[in-house]
This record gives sequence, C-alpha cells and structure tokens, in this order.
Amino acid sequence: MRNARNISIALFIIFFIIAVGGGLFWANLNFVHRVPGGQDLVVPWKAIRNFMMDGVTPYGDLTALNIQSIIYKQPILPEQYPYLVNIPLFMLMLYLPFGWIGDFGLARAAWMIFLEVGLVWLAIISVRLAHWKPIWVFTLIILLFCVFCLPSVIMLTAGNSIILQALVIYTALRAIELGSDELAGGLVALSLLNVEATGMVFILLIIWALSTDRWRILGGIGMMLVVLIVTSLILMPTWILPFFAATLANWQAGAIFSTYGLFESWMPGIGQRLAQMLAVGALAILFMEFRAARGKDPRWLFWTVCLTAAITPLLGMPFTTSMLVFSLPGVFLVVSVMTQRWGGFGFGSAIILLAGLFLGVWAIQLQGNTPILILFYPLILTLLLYSVRWGAVRPQRLWADEFGRKN
Repeated sequence: MRNARNISIALFIIFFIIAVGGGLFWANLNFVHRVPGGQDLVVPWKAIRNFMMDGVTPYGDLTALNIQSIIYKQPILPEQYPYLVNIPLFMLMLYLPFGWIGDFGLARAAWMIFLEVGLVWLAIISVRLAHWKPIWVFTLIILLFCVFCLPSVIMLTAGNSIILQALVIYTALRAIELGSDELAGGLVALSLLNVEATGMVFILLIIWALSTDRWRILGGIGMMLVVLIVTSLILMPTWILPFFAATLANWQAGAIFSTYGLFESWMPGIGQRLAQMLAVGALAILFMEFRAARGKDPRWLFWTVCLTAAITPLLGMPFTTSMLVFSLPGVFLVVSVMTQRWGGFGFGSAIILLAGLFLGVWAIQLQGNTPILILFYPLILTLLLYSVRWGAVRPQRLWADEFGRKN
C-alpha cells in the first residue's frame, strides 16, 4: 500500500510539473509574439548557434551582423548600441540547450520559463539564508514582489541572464552554510558572466574563503574554471582577445547606463568628478566591510554579499535595470530582520517598505526616469541594509529580541 501511495504521489508531482511547465510555455509563447524584446538573449543565442551549427566564431563580424539584423531589423546606425558578443566562451556554452532551438520565439519562450523558475527559487533561497520562516501570507507577498517588481519584469522581457548569476551566488552561500564547500566553489565559478554586477561579490567570496581557511571553496572555484577554460580553448583557441575587444567596444558605445553618464548629463562641467567621488566612496565602504567580514560566520557573509550587490552600481560600471535583480535578496534580508526583530510593528513596516519600493520604482519607470534608478535604488537599499546590520549579522539570542518579537 505504501509503495502504491508513493508511486501515486510521484506520478501526481510529475503530471503537475508537466502541466505547470506547459502552461508557462504557452503563456510565454503568447507573450513573446505580442511583446517585442529578448535582445539580451539574442546575443548568446545567435552566437552559440552560429558556433555549434556552422563553426562561425561568436566574436566575428558575421555573428555581429546576424545579431544586429535580428534586433534592429535594418543595418545598424553609428549611434546605436552594437550588441557585440562580450560573453566568455566558457560561459557561452551554458546556452547550448537553447542554441539547439532554431526559432528564436520558441527559444525565448523556453528561456523565460528558466527565468521565472529562477525568480521563485531566488525568493526561496533568500528566505533560507535570512533564517526566516514567514507566515504563508508574507511568503506569497515575497514571491509576488520578486516576480513582478520592475527589475524582474524588465529582465524577463529582455531575456537577461542576471538571474543565473544570482542563483549560483546565493545558492553557493547556502551550500557554504551546509558545509558543501566544493559545490559552493563550483557555483561561484559560474558567476563570471555579468561581471559588472557580480565581480565585487566574487572578490569578497575569495577573501572570505581565505580568511576562514575554507580551502575547498577555492578548490571548487579553481577546478570548475580549469574545466571550463580548457574546454573553451580546445573548442576555440583564439577566443580570448576577440572577447576582450568586444567587451571594450560595448562599454565605449555608452548606451548602457552608469553613474558617470548620469552625472555628466546632469552637470557636464563636474559630473565626471562627482561620479569618481561616489565610486571612491563606494570602494571605501566595500573595503571596510570586506575587512570586517573576514573570519566571520555565513550570516555575516550573507549581509556583506547583499551590501556588495546593492552598492556595486555606484562604482560607475555599465549597469542595466535588469541587473538590480541581483540585489533583491538584500531587500528580503531587510524585511526579514524587521519582521523577526520588531514584532508587529516590524511586520507592518515591512509591508509598507515592500509596497513603497514596488510602487516607487514602477512610478519612476512610467515617468521615463529609468537612469536614476541606477543611482537612487542602490543608495536606498544600502541605507536599509545598514539600518538592520546589527540584527542581520547576529543570531537572535538576546532576551530583548525575544521580548520584542513576542510583543
């Protein structure tokens, strides 16, 4: 009887997953036929498809022309963003399953399923890392916020891969908590795709692993990178220089937002200097917090990772609204501390905070002021993280904390 019951449950789960997956694919397919976008997926999809089907280099002129013709539907103009392939070949190989799909609409719909599932997992892993067990109503609020906030919607529409970097980083933190250091290291190595968003977190994790003698994390990173790089060099020995040239050309195009471009548009005379001062200040904060996190436990590390993800856009590197998805766990860490440490007042404050962030960011977008999000969203989230720093990095053991939570 027990075996039959287990088989029935397993079959139900399988059919449920198939039904949900089929429903998502159908909804996504209708979405991609009605809503233009997917430009961030076009680049890796066409690059890996040209490479594996025709042996054409992902970093050459032909691939660039193919990508530009899909996105712009006409010859590219001098002022338009070139969309050159600036993805390392060993990371480009992660798109192989989607490169098999010849129709871009189908590939985009399938890719969106991965992004949507990733957002749900990001919310779940964030709650786990915060050591938080919210009531089901708040769990639903967190999931809805994660899926429908502006950065997530833009990421889904554009097909941006930042969710992959978020998943591997925060899942690696959970693996560190559970003692699976080799797995954590292998996951961290996979974060080197959108280095504008993840580069400083990667450096932090290296420093933390060294300071805590977690050598297996470093071993996992090294082994994964060796496997990926050697495989990519076997497939295409000459990819490294064209990759760096494409990356530099995309950055010089200046179509992607940065604090430098924002300040220069506001104050052409001193904008560059102000952006430099902001970047130096952000680096100084990260330097101090990286030092403070050395030798600390995973709880402290999680807070520092969230702060690093929040403050990275202020360093002045090209940064898109989609990349703000990488800092969403920081929002959930803030509301987790508020609800766990501040009792009923914290619960209400957390609801107001989430509603304010959600509506405020969408209001800025609807008014056409998207670039200022790259400045003000990181500043606000940084202040919020510092406001809960004490509660975030320490276990809830004090009598005052327990008293405050019960009242």
